[in-house]
Amino acid sequence: LKLCTCSFAALVCTCIHKWNALAVIMQWSLQSMAASCIKVHIGRRCSFGVSLCFRTSRLSYPYGVAPCTTASLAGSSPHDGVRSSLADASAEQEGKQASDVDIPPEVADLFDTLRKEAIKRLDEFAPIHLFSLCWAYSTARLLDDDLRDRIVAAALKLGKARDCQAQEKDRGQTSKKPSLDHRSIISAASEGMEQTQELQAEHQVHEEPKVLDEGDHWMALYKPPMWQINVDSKEAAKAAAAVPFDDDEGEVDEITGNEFQRRPPLHMWLRRNYATNLPICNDAIEAYGLMHRLDAQTSGILMCAKSYVGAYWLRLQWCSYLVDKEYVCLVHGWVDGSIREVNKRIRIEKRKAPNSRKTVSTHCSVGASGKPSYTELITLAHVVRPATGAEDTADEKYSLVVVKLHTGRTHQIRVHMQSIGHPLVCDEKYADTHLIADRSWCPRNFLHTFLLGFEDVPEEGAVVEAASSSSSGKGSSKDCSSSRYKKLLCPLPPDLHSTLLQLKPIDDASAKHCSDWLSQDRDRLSSFDEYTAAKTV
Repeated sequence: LKLCTCSFAALVCTCIHKWNALAVIMQWSLQSMAASCIKVHIGRRCSFGVSLCFRTSRLSYPYGVAPCTTASLAGSSPHDGVRSSLADASAEQEGKQASDVDIPPEVADLFDTLRKEAIKRLDEFAPIHLFSLCWAYSTARLLDDDLRDRIVAAALKLGKARDCQAQEKDRGQTSKKPSLDHRSIISAASEGMEQTQELQAEHQVHEEPKVLDEGDHWMALYKPPMWQINVDSKEAAKAAAAVPFDDDEGEVDEITGNEFQRRPPLHMWLRRNYATNLPICNDAIEAYGLMHRLDAQTSGILMCAKSYVGAYWLRLQWCSYLVDKEYVCLVHGWVDGSIREVNKRIRIEKRKAPNSRKTVSTHCSVGASGKPSYTELITLAHVVRPATGAEDTADEKYSLVVVKLHTGRTHQIRVHMQSIGHPLVCDEKYADTHLIADRSWCPRNFLHTFLLGFEDVPEEGAVVEAASSSSSGKGSSKDCSSSRYKKLLCPLPPDLHSTLLQLKPIDDASAKHCSDWLSQDRDRLSSFDEYTAAKTV
């Protein structure tokens, strides 16, 4: 497991694949088959190939992998239980807990065997293996309290050791003890700020990132539009590939249009301003502390770790599906208020540069061969844009929509909204027929990450209690009422605020929501669940 180049999740799926294909013929016991799969993967001699096993056997949140493993053990296609229509989605959601309880004995034995083998070698696991292990059992809804406690303790132990090493190295270079207060860091790095200003002048940036909130081990940044999160080192790519927590919706290679030709890289801003006192912000393998990506045109909250302890804790939060990421967007047409979810697979197509592995174009579409993708949405307001010229014969209809992601496919929100006939305003890729008209009154994609919710890093000595409170039985659940739970909110930035100001609500309910978003007051914004609860009253 320690030497395995694939993720633990892929290993689980490969064991299932091999069990289905060979167990009957060779009449091996489950334990022998699991041990054989582990040995083959450690020796890197898998005859199936990780990508094949992973692609054909995997079933992502919100369904869990139990239906998929059942199908594999029964000899049927793993995808048969996945390709359900929107009409079947709600019924499957209602039967979710029942399927979690009725796990076939063969599947339970398989996961139990892998669990025992992993626990024996947990001290040998690198962070990426711990993340993969957490992700695999969370997705299967088999992450019990004991296993999660062990994973958390091992990850934080590794994080603390990395932080101590970094501090020892810094202590040899400077007599000043590092501070984790961003105000002190900004003051100490004034020269770096001057360099940043020069960089911003070079890229003609009108707005720079800023810290919205922070803790001892993390800081939440406001990412302005057009800043690119381009962490493309080989080390970071390898680490990301080994941690399959599906929250990587940003694209980093594509640049289109003259006005986007020079996008400043956000990780360089972090390095110039924070690397002096925060070593993780200079570590390419840890993606410079960045915990997730956003499209270049998307604005909003971006989480960054200030320490290795913070990075490992937050990654475990993502792997356990305990992080809330919510967006607000403006789309074409009036979205039917009864549409509350989109559950369609997304296929990703990448075009490479000639004689190069560099991606120059990424286009996604809904298709049966794509990856499972699940989006919840709620329509807050129906608005119109009054006709402005002789060619405009009628008011244009739009909807203000709040979206909650449960998977994080590339362009997921944009593709899912297009698939139901309501593409985002000013989306040059998925609403190109509207682009010329949209650009006349909206400067970019109307998409903004306004909410990020997560559990804060536990104090030293309180790890076990914190881990147990974040999981209950089989599968993970977040406790939003916990004092450790952080809900960060970010109002609309100036450009989107000006865009929304041009629209006219059609009724009182729409007017109230538009007023809340135009107020720039965080206290007047709500989470997706709160908006949903208010709609059902």
